[in-house]
Amino acid sequence: MRYFWKNKLSLLCSLMLAMNVNADGLHALDNIEQVAYEYALATAQERFDSPQITMGSLDSRLRLQACDTDLNAFSKLVGTGMGNQTVGIKCASPVAWTVYVPVKVKVLQAVVVAVRSLAANQIIRASDVKLQQRDIGSLRQGYINNTRMIVGQELKYPVALGTVIKPQSVQAQKLVHRGENIMLVAVAGKMEVRMSGIALSDASLGQRVRVKNSSSKRVVEGIVDAPGIVKVTM
Repeated sequence: MRYFWKNKLSLLCSLMLAMNVNADGLHALDNIEQVAYEYALATAQERFDSPQITMGSLDSRLRLQACDTDLNAFSKLVGTGMGNQTVGIKCASPVAWTVYVPVKVKVLQAVVVAVRSLAANQIIRASDVKLQQRDIGSLRQGYINNTRMIVGQELKYPVALGTVIKPQSVQAQKLVHRGENIMLVAVAGKMEVRMSGIALSDASLGQRVRVKNSSSKRVVEGIVDAPGIVKVTM
């Protein structure tokens, strides 16, 4: 019985020794991934508040000789530094090797989204939108981070429930519309003369618009001063 346990213990020690030799001969992949993670996180924190790093995995069949020096991490940032990236990990000795670890940099920020489906040409109200956390790295066409910036704006296109509202999706509300009867205010010094006119195009506050005087049929150009009012300086 003693002989059996002695042989058993000897076999176990031999297996453990063989495993250690094998482990010592190869560099642990999880160590490489950890170095890549720490580098990606530190790099992202230099540019963003509270970035999140999602790691890809190295191929488990990869066999790299154990590095006897510190691993060197590097990367070439693509675009904004958000989204899919790769972090290079380099070993110099005793055998030089380089691997690339896939990572994804996510940056969550509050952006304006629609709380209901909105139609084209609809004027946005405060109750139509809210702020919601999204990964801004995936918002290639931009985003708006303040609801006050778009309340009162007019939608150019329909917007579905939960959709991030892009800057190019909105425009200043049209206060004058083509073919609409408007008040034409001619200003000369401290004098004002009011007359009716017809707008020849759409225009927003502060924009220039051509107007036909309803009486004289003369076309003049003025600036939109308020809804349905165009001011002309003489």
